[in-house]
Amino acid sequence: MPLFRFTRSRVVFLVAALLAVAAVTLAIGMATSGPRGPALMATSEMEVAVMDFSAPFPLDPPPPGWRHRQFWTRGPMKMSFTTKDDIPAIRLETDGTASMLLRRVDIDLQHYPTLAWRWYVEQPIRSPLDERTRAGDDHPARLFIALETTSGDTRRMEIIWGNKLRAGDYKFIGAFPHYVANGGEANLHRWFAEEVDLLAIYRRLWPDETPARIVEIGLFADSDETRSHSASYFADVRVKRRTY
Repeated sequence: MPLFRFTRSRVVFLVAALLAVAAVTLAIGMATSGPRGPALMATSEMEVAVMDFSAPFPLDPPPPGWRHRQFWTRGPMKMSFTTKDDIPAIRLETDGTASMLLRRVDIDLQHYPTLAWRWYVEQPIRSPLDERTRAGDDHPARLFIALETTSGDTRRMEIIWGNKLRAGDYKFIGAFPHYVANGGEANLHRWFAEEVDLLAIYRRLWPDETPARIVEIGLFADSDETRSHSASYFADVRVKRRTY
């Protein structure tokens, strides 16, 4: 009889534990995924506006085709629409927090190899930790790029504002690649209009050169690893068609 009670209580405990795990898994899925919605497509236009902040839109929740990816163990970044030096923009602020604002797209990388945007860093990540390590992996401004190849593989990369790294540098956290487009204390408090050859970066990172489509582009800011603070602005995220 005591053995039966022990077994039954263990069963009850295991069932409760499994239900708790399922609830956490569901919550993580809700926090990190969200509705996908329609994809922004590029066909024959010379330039496609991926993110235009001249007309504010709801952020909680964002429109169909957009999602705010939050992380279960982190608070989200603060997002707000503003005008900075006469430029309509979105402001991203973190305080030991991290999240991403993503837009679903369907863009042929071979036909639209150039990624263009404007950014402004107001408060950088200031930390003694090495940004090339997981412990120091925080940046005030990032562009997240997700791709799908013609062979069905998913590939991801980020374009980042370096803390001490310089434009043209690469860093890897595990196998995840980052390309540094700008950065440093000397470049704070002013707008930069950037263009990168995303196709060239892709081919350097994945030398097999398997054709790919861009399926998601996101804005990302984080200070959760270094427990620091950051503030940045983004404007006019676009892709441009190959002209040669």
